[in-house]
Amino acid sequence: MRLRHRSWTKDVLAQNKDISRSFSELKEDSLKFFDHLEIGCGLGGFLLSLSKKNPKGKYLGVEVSLNAFASAVKKASAVKKEQDNFLIVHAPIERLFPYLPTGRFEAIYINFPDPWPKKRQLHRRLSSPKLLKEYYRLLKKGGKIYFRTDNVPLFEDSTESFVDSNLFRVETIVPFLSETVDFLPPTEYERKFREKGVPIQLLIATKEESR
Repeated sequence: MRLRHRSWTKDVLAQNKDISRSFSELKEDSLKFFDHLEIGCGLGGFLLSLSKKNPKGKYLGVEVSLNAFASAVKKASAVKKEQDNFLIVHAPIERLFPYLPTGRFEAIYINFPDPWPKKRQLHRRLSSPKLLKEYYRLLKKGGKIYFRTDNVPLFEDSTESFVDSNLFRVETIVPFLSETVDFLPPTEYERKFREKGVPIQLLIATKEESR
């Protein structure tokens, strides 16, 4: 889903530097205190729900689309007086890896990523083998990756990638219903797809204690 540029984007971002950063604004220690990471936080609803539910956690949302990033920051600005445990960053996740500490994260959330279906695009998927190694580095022992999608080919290929990596214990929930668990609130996309009768798949990858 493409989001149109909004006339208020520049002002919203300028007024909310306390809860948002562009990549150029990051410092070496900017991200070292976070313990939950959402890659592709979209409009921000999921991140804000989690951070409200767990005020002791430190939540980092990363979004590559400027328009989605601005919309997430605008939404977050309405709750930042009550919630101060999150930050939203505009950047590709690959550029942030040098800023993210090893063995720090309790959970990584990947919700409805771009499926990149063409063969020449497979390396761009958020479940590519190269990225799985980075996720493994970031997670503490027993930490989890939650990978949620409506796209069956992406889910099947990603499950195979996680299993073949030999880095995680993998389980799947198909179909996944967010109201049946207490650890994953629904996202904007989940609501949209389920209203259309499209089933959701969830993969949970756990960093093994012995690895």
